[in-house]
Amino acid sequence: MIYQLKIVGNHPWSKVVKYKGSHDFIGTYFTRSGNRHTGLTPEDARRLEKELQYPEGHLSPLSRFWITYAIKVGATGTIINTDTAIGELQYLFLKSHYRVADGLQNLKPGNDWILLNQESEAKEKNRLNKIRRDAAKEFDKMSLDDMRKCLRVYGYRSDTMSNELIESKLYDLIEKDPKDFFVKWVNNKSKDTEFLLETAISKNIVRRTKTTYYYGTDVIGITKEDAIAYLDDKKNSDIKLAIMSATESKV
Repeated sequence: MIYQLKIVGNHPWSKVVKYKGSHDFIGTYFTRSGNRHTGLTPEDARRLEKELQYPEGHLSPLSRFWITYAIKVGATGTIINTDTAIGELQYLFLKSHYRVADGLQNLKPGNDWILLNQESEAKEKNRLNKIRRDAAKEFDKMSLDDMRKCLRVYGYRSDTMSNELIESKLYDLIEKDPKDFFVKWVNNKSKDTEFLLETAISKNIVRRTKTTYYYGTDVIGITKEDAIAYLDDKKNSDIKLAIMSATESKV
């Protein structure tokens, strides 16, 4: 399998990815446990030693091999071919290196380099694009009232927003994180109860102190999830109806 090792983002002071002809070296380091990072399991080390015709122990963490071992990364990146023993050694060393992200989905702020595989990245991109397309379809099905409710579930006071602003704001949120839209709205079986709870809080009918929810002096949940489950419980239907009536009558 072919991977490309590339630098992430811009250099903090030069504001360019890399000057032409420049390069970096990614070397080993000591982990918090005091061991040298190699990225290899004992089994990996023994197997690669045989394939590379190294003596036994040459790839162990205590070997002098790792003192000078480093991978050179040029301005345009470096190709890693895991179909070769040397390439597999490089990949295993890099994929768990604290400064290297193994794919876009694992990219973190502290990463300086990223390993990209065109096939797997294409699959991930296609999956995300499908989520975006599906989110757009669900958005098109929504009425303006649905959008207003959805924004309330997102935590916005949508009752004071104009119709144009509601549609624009919700679309921006969906574009930014379509997966979150499915969690908060499309696949949320308790979205109506969550909307009721958020509306009741905004009108001081339900009180929230830190993470605890109160209706009058009664605790209805110590988390939002607890409060929603409480209101969805049939035995508490009278309280839910009272909250619904109060929210509808209070401007």
